Amino acid sequence: MVKQNASLDASFWINAYDADLIRFLLDYFRLFVCRSVAGEIRYPLDVLGIKEAACPSLFVEWCKSGIITLEDPRKPVNWYQAGENAAIALAIERGYFLLIDDANPYHFAKAQSLKVVGTADLAVFLYDQGRLTLAETTAAINALRSSRKQKRDAMTALGILARERGDRYDAF
Repeated sequence: MVKQNASLDASFWINAYDADLIRFLLDYFRLFVCRSVAGEIRYPLDVLGIKEAACPSLFVEWCKSGIITLEDPRKPVNWYQAGENAAIALAIERGYFLLIDDANPYHFAKAQSLKVVGTADLAVFLYDQGRLTLAETTAAINALRSSRKQKRDAMTALGILARERGDRYDAF
């Protein structure tokens, strides 16, 4: 599979990390992050001084090793908050996928015909690819801090896929 360029928002990074989906990102995406988004992700380390914060620590490690590329858009949009605006603008300018979970920007970007992926979408995709079991996918979706609609849509898609495969999971 060809890796796709993707503009990363903090909401996606945090959710993907918390749901243990971060380990799959590099199989599918080349990650680009704007300075404002990097600042949001690094906040616990840089501002609060929380050294044991694993989520921003991994982010810093990936940036230092060149896995994540720092790239800002030429002209941010002015629709939401700074990080979301920059991530969306970068996706628009470069034709990248947009990895975002914040509900309003997620749905607005989809309505603008951007290629948008939320962590719930990623979880269902990983199930479809056979990389997660039905139970693992359900647990990942339930662990997300995404909107009810995003979770409901993902669970509906997951249910359809599971029925097509004949998979059964009692908590489903």
